[in-house]
Amino acid sequence: MDPITVATGVLTVLTPFLVEGGKAAARKAGEALWAALEKRFKGNPAAETALVDLKATPEDADNQAALRKEIRKLAEADAAFKAELEKLLAAAEAEAPGSVHIEVRDGAAAVGAGAQAVGKGGVIVGGSKTAAPAFDQRGQHVQEQTNVAGDLIKK
Repeated sequence: MDPITVATGVLTVLTPFLVEGGKAAARKAGEALWAALEKRFKGNPAAETALVDLKATPEDADNQAALRKEIRKLAEADAAFKAELEKLLAAAEAEAPGSVHIEVRDGAAAVGAGAQAVGKGGVIVGGSKTAAPAFDQRGQHVQEQTNVAGDLIKK
């Protein structure tokens, strides 16, 4: 994953964790990501401030953007940190399948609770709170989709 995708994934997990006070699906993954960020951000005033601000008001888009920027900058500069975040995001997906879904495309579209897509120029699009049904090119409802890479996506 590129650094902006990693940063977006982290916010996808952390925001519900902070807003919902650590409900079951977000608790373990959120705690692990939070601990990794606190450890890595120690001694970096801008990053520490972004983390504190997000904790205070996690639904604030400006706070999310500030933290995403700090995560991206550190992930670009530190391959080990980026790899650690990727590992934690994979664990979050394993803990609560379907809770983390990130796509990077020129025309970004995100559907479903927690879905986010990063479009051209790093524009981030968030999904709705309810999953939308999938339709084929004829407009018929389908139970499964295949993405461009050929991976099967179950609905």
